[in-house]
Parts: sequence; C-alpha cells; structure tokens
Amino acid sequence: MSAIGDHLTNDEVLIEIGMRLRARRLDRNVSVDAVAEAAGVNRKTILEIENGGDVRLSSLIKLLRQLNMLGVLDAVLPDTLPGSEAFSRRGQVRQRAGRARSKQKA
Repeated sequence: MSAIGDHLTNDEVLIEIGMRLRARRLDRNVSVDAVAEAAGVNRKTILEIENGGDVRLSSLIKLLRQLNMLGVLDAVLPDTLPGSEAFSRRGQVRQRAGRARSKQKA
C-alpha cells in the first residue's frame, strides 16, 4: 500500500482507499455479505468500493460506520474555528468565496 497524497490520480486514490477498507474488513474477519447486510447496502456496492469504484458518499459512510471507522472522517475534516481569512470585512463568517482582488499599482 502506498501513501495517499496529491501525487496520486483520483482513480489511484479510490483504489488505495478500497484496498485499505478491504484489509480492515478482513482484519476483523467480516464477510462481504455480513458487512453489506449490516450496512444496509448491496453486496455489489461493497465489492465496488473495495475495487476502487466511484460510489455514492452515503454508501462509503455506511461502510465506515459498520467497520467502526466513521471517526476517521473527523480526523480528515476536523471541526475547527475559521481562520481570519474566513471572516468578511464586517466581522461575519463568510458564506461564499469571491474573486481574488488584483493588487492595485501604487
């Protein structure tokens, strides 16, 4: 298994995630059928995820929940206070991104 990083293509990342999830399932000695039934998804969906298929995010969440791995999402996307760049000039949290302003010549 290789490190997941910006150097990988999207397809390579999907394959790596699938391989890791399959390894976790096998480490826990859980069959595809058992995890699919417990997650409430089709067996084919589990196999598609494990083979690097592009699946619905909700299916991935269901699988992570069944493998007791949902907490990894918190590590990937932590709930943090916004930095100063996330505030508007009025001091409110920005709701959308804008165009980058060009620097004015002095």
